[in-house]
Amino acid sequence: GMGTQAVELYREMPNNLRDHVSQICVLNACSHAGLLHEARNIFNEISLKTESIITTMV
Repeated sequence: GMGTQAVELYREMPNNLRDHVSQICVLNACSHAGLLHEARNIFNEISLKTESIITTMV
């Protein structure tokens, strides 16, 4: 599926361009692709965990 590609594109993004929208999108992509380990790694890298990001991980 496209989940792996979404993670690759997210990883290629400069850190200063990653916002809560791109973080939520990549976490959703991980969810749909069954990439739980990758989602957890990305979640742990997010410094500002908004309510939306936390909800996405649940």
